[in-house]
Amino acid sequence: MEIGDHLDKLKKQVNSELRIFFKSEIKRVKIDNNSEELLEIIKSLEKFILNSGKRIRPILFYFGYIIGGGKKRNEALKTSIAVELIHSYFLIHDDIIDRDDFRHGDFSMHYSYEKKAKDKFKNTDSKHFGISMAIIVGDLALTLGYKILNNSDFKNDLKVKALNNLDEIVYHTIFGQALDLTINKTENFNIEKIFEMQKYKTAKYTIEGPLSIGAILAGSDEKFLSSLSRFAIPAGIAFQIQDDIIGIFGNEKKTGKHVGSDIKEGKKTLLIANAMEKADGVQRQILNNALGNENINSNNINNVRDVIIKTGSLEFSKNKAKELIKDAKESLNDLKISEVNKKFLNDLADIIIQRKY
Repeated sequence: MEIGDHLDKLKKQVNSELRIFFKSEIKRVKIDNNSEELLEIIKSLEKFILNSGKRIRPILFYFGYIIGGGKKRNEALKTSIAVELIHSYFLIHDDIIDRDDFRHGDFSMHYSYEKKAKDKFKNTDSKHFGISMAIIVGDLALTLGYKILNNSDFKNDLKVKALNNLDEIVYHTIFGQALDLTINKTENFNIEKIFEMQKYKTAKYTIEGPLSIGAILAGSDEKFLSSLSRFAIPAGIAFQIQDDIIGIFGNEKKTGKHVGSDIKEGKKTLLIANAMEKADGVQRQILNNALGNENINSNNINNVRDVIIKTGSLEFSKNKAKELIKDAKESLNDLKISEVNKKFLNDLADIIIQRKY
């Protein structure tokens, strides 16, 4: 089976588990207190999650369990959705921080609630209401993610170890988010700082975390987890570099987000950092005028793209992502797993830098 078909199959299975979980949660609320407000929040979260998403994190969670030698495959698949819920927690809060009104081709959580407030409530600060409700929904997603893992049918000592690992992932991701905000507000940023931010904000929670939690529940030792990390960290940073490329050069219909939103937010990505380093005076002015400017238009975005291409930053970023993927692939030589499973990770690494959304 080709990896694309394998991923599609696993995505469908994960989506099925998500639907089962939300159906159960909605039923539980109706029995316990029949709260319309809580039902509304859970249904909003369900819609947000099921509307789209690649499901890469639960797939990696499940795969980490398999290569770790786990036997309870159905339970692992059922538990894998924990990391998708926690991913949604980060996305919902991230959209507030970035002031993004769209996600997955639909309204972001805070903007959706802002629009509801305008329609339903008089004399209400609809923007504040939208942000407040989104924070609550995000917090619920985090809580439910922990609940799923805590209630899973694995040995208690392995669950404790997995939960501790999850704590570290959340901790590091929050730190990475703080770094991202700080870098975006300062003019004194460099490529090394951007790589540090990408390691904590993306690599640990997108690739390393899901793989390691799955492997921990299968009973893997520290040596095996370290070998996984040597694959996951460079692959995760490459994932973020490709994400940043898509954010500026991608197709809106495929990404579900406004192309150029990263420019409006003033994000200091590898693309921007390298372009700033190589730009002449005129080019640097184009970048400075566009970054963080909420009123930029398609011409401004095209000018920024032109600078990124002409300074060689696009090519530099693509090559850096390829180098990182090469490092990730080479690390597989030290990973004690079957050739079939090595091929899956090898092919997954290729997909990371080939994807368009």
